[in-house]
Amino acid sequence: MGDEDVLIQARQHFIDKLTEKASELRPLIQRIMSFDQDLNESTDVMAIIMGGDTSLTPTTANGSGQVQVGGARIGLRPDEFTGKAYLDSAKIYLERVGRAVSVDDLLDALKRGGSPVGGKTPKKTLYVSLVRGREVVPIPGQIGLVGLRKWYPNLKSSSGEKKASPKKSKK
Repeated sequence: MGDEDVLIQARQHFIDKLTEKASELRPLIQRIMSFDQDLNESTDVMAIIMGGDTSLTPTTANGSGQVQVGGARIGLRPDEFTGKAYLDSAKIYLERVGRAVSVDDLLDALKRGGSPVGGKTPKKTLYVSLVRGREVVPIPGQIGLVGLRKWYPNLKSSSGEKKASPKKSKK
């Protein structure tokens, strides 16, 4: 028996052991998937199983369909943001992640989702277009992090925007 045959048998042995263990995990995974569906979330079960070691977590065939955020991988279709404005794409992504992310992570996610940001400095272009919309805000004290304004109801506007006052009519 050659080295390759031994490796094939060893691999099969571990696949068989994994299959046994998977039958124990299947009900838990189904429960998590049910919660994910109800919450419109996506849990990377493989990342959990691998103990947070996402380097061993499978990705899509070309590797571009998932974005790593804080140890978890967020699945993105390559056309997810195609034809959408940066602000709309960013809001969708932030909703899915459920927390503030760095502008770099957001830039990468938009690129992977089919909405690459152009300009001489794409990071700055994205940041300015997001903050200008006022629905995405920079997180005070956290350089480079942005989140959805609705998550921070007590956050005051950094632009010092004033309420519109009624104009006096000229007589």
